[in-house]
Amino acid sequence: MREQDWSAPQSAALYERAQRSIPDGSSRSMLLRRPHPIYVDHASGAWVTDVDGNRYLDCNNNFASIIIGHADPGISAAVAERMARGSAFSLANDVEIELAELLCERVESFDLIRFCNSGTEAVMAALKAARAYTGRPNVIKVEGSYHGTYDHAEASLGADPTNWGDAGAPRTVTYAFGTPTSVAEEVGIIAYNDAEGARAAIQRAGDQLAAVLVDPMPNRVGMPDLEPEFITAIREATRKVGALVVLDEVITFRLGHGGMQTLAGIDPDLTTLGKIIGGGFPVGAIAGRTGPMETFVRIDGDRAKVPSGGTFSANPITMAAGLETMTRLDHAAFARLDEAGAAVRSGLRELFDREGLGWQVTGRGSLFRVHPHQRHIRNYRDSYQSSDEKAVIEQFGLRMQANGVYFIGDSLGSLNLATSDGDIEHFLMAAAASMPGDNAG
Repeated sequence: MREQDWSAPQSAALYERAQRSIPDGSSRSMLLRRPHPIYVDHASGAWVTDVDGNRYLDCNNNFASIIIGHADPGISAAVAERMARGSAFSLANDVEIELAELLCERVESFDLIRFCNSGTEAVMAALKAARAYTGRPNVIKVEGSYHGTYDHAEASLGADPTNWGDAGAPRTVTYAFGTPTSVAEEVGIIAYNDAEGARAAIQRAGDQLAAVLVDPMPNRVGMPDLEPEFITAIREATRKVGALVVLDEVITFRLGHGGMQTLAGIDPDLTTLGKIIGGGFPVGAIAGRTGPMETFVRIDGDRAKVPSGGTFSANPITMAAGLETMTRLDHAAFARLDEAGAAVRSGLRELFDREGLGWQVTGRGSLFRVHPHQRHIRNYRDSYQSSDEKAVIEQFGLRMQANGVYFIGDSLGSLNLATSDGDIEHFLMAAAASMPGDNAG
């Protein structure tokens, strides 16, 4: 494959203009890439076109939130029908009930569900519910795992060899500058797939622990396989001390008809959702067992233990798009997504072997992640990239872009249902042309 003569003068001009009114030129840090972000003009199915007319197979899908396809006619029709009646109101709407019923019927642990506007909001509300239900202040989370921009959920997101401490008992490292020091006292850190470490941390926290927050296949940890002993240890130990399990399925809910929890036999108390359940619109949700979910219920007309609102929570446009999306995501749809993801992962493994390149790919279903090394990945420290490795993977992303594939810098990949066999072939040809060394191009 020959690289495109990629140039983007209009994107460059827009970025220069943006920096005059937006800090760093974008409200989304992950869109920033050298020499400037790509500005989209339109998209259809599995492909996006930028303002300069360059076309890319979209293998990011707005960070795994687009699952049916871009500009899908069915979703567009559902949204247009609702939009014709008005976009948002300070009154309830019936489509919220329909989406809630669909999701609660689909997942055994969902007795009740409540909608919000993002995965970050969902995690914040779930942790508040866990604290209110248990009457306890502290939480435990996995080192390196991303759960949105809440201070407590960000703990040890960016830990590195200079500050992460002992592998068996990782330090709590605050992320954003200015984070209160109390966060380090209120959040414990465990390593992914360390069953014994998790048991010990939960036991130490004891009657001060409200919840353990865990993503069953965390992207920033490297998308390693979940070892059953790890989640079993968390479930057993939390029950022993009276704490909850909060499962973050904001991304992994796209892995199967009932999410990763159904595939892996996980029994959480609360689950956080987002991304695909909004059909391409801003969304989040907290779902779970009746007890902790009732912390959102008003008591005798007074305020709830965990008051929650949001001007656009459960707005009819998002709910309609989500209902159309989730209705169409039947078992056959997930089988197709699994097939497409497996083809990409196996194709990449064959390519890496053929090129004699010491790279690997992890993931499951329609998700995958490329690593420029062959270290066995069980946790964040295994997947943590050196500055040289980060540079290699950034260059790979830029080469993929030049070969007509949009592949975000941290090498997270996701596919949507509109991705054809021909699109997968295009992806693998682009990957072959994007390999480092003399045989790329």
